[in-house]
Amino acid sequence: MTRNPKVRRRIAAGKLTLRIRDLRNLGPRTETMLAKVGIHSVANLRRIGGLEAYWRLRRANVTQSLNALWALVGALEPWPEGRHWRHVSSGDERLALLLSIETREQARDQVLTAAGRKAPAARRKTTGRKKSAAPRSKRGSELLDPMGMLLPERSGS
Repeated sequence: MTRNPKVRRRIAAGKLTLRIRDLRNLGPRTETMLAKVGIHSVANLRRIGGLEAYWRLRRANVTQSLNALWALVGALEPWPEGRHWRHVSSGDERLALLLSIETREQARDQVLTAAGRKAPAARRKTTGRKKSAAPRSKRGSELLDPMGMLLPERSGS
């Protein structure tokens, strides 16, 4: 987003309509993810805020990435320029945002437990690649030890 005062005046006057992808840190993929949870406009995103938008994405299992949180919060403040997501992730509000997410998750788990339902286990992101039993060399046939040294060939049985 530009810091041009003329653009800011046009936005304030309602003469310039922004898409979600026009905001700093956000692109077409984020716009699609937000649409999946019912957030279709910048006005709607601003009204609910970055933290609530992230919580909806997470609850719908669209994303688990904290980078999405930093990007959403950075896109909305200061309006309309925004801040780079890395400044948000290393800034003063980082801890407050993380604590907010943790508090909401604990409250959700308590409600589920009280209702007799099992709280979801913490998810770990996987790369989708299966780990082999032993590392292999670049040629693929020789086995390597943990230090990367070639292991002697095993005799066939």
